[in-house]
Amino acid sequence: MTTTEKVTISLPKEIIEALRKEIPRRKRSKFIAQTIKRQLEEIKEQGLIKAYKQAYSEIEKEEQEFDGVTGDSIS
Repeated sequence: MTTTEKVTISLPKEIIEALRKEIPRRKRSKFIAQTIKRQLEEIKEQGLIKAYKQAYSEIEKEEQEFDGVTGDSIS
């Protein structure tokens, strides 16, 4: 069973009105939790993509530095 915790947050009135209109009363917490979870996963994924791109650019830079080192007498 998942442990839950009550929190108090402030949201714009128009978001609360839309939430109340679209999501049934007993399903709002689940909806909000799922939405936040998806957003957090997206943030994590974007962080991983950024880290990958940085690592890739470092690898490309190192490869460029070593491009001219073929005549080093090593066979």
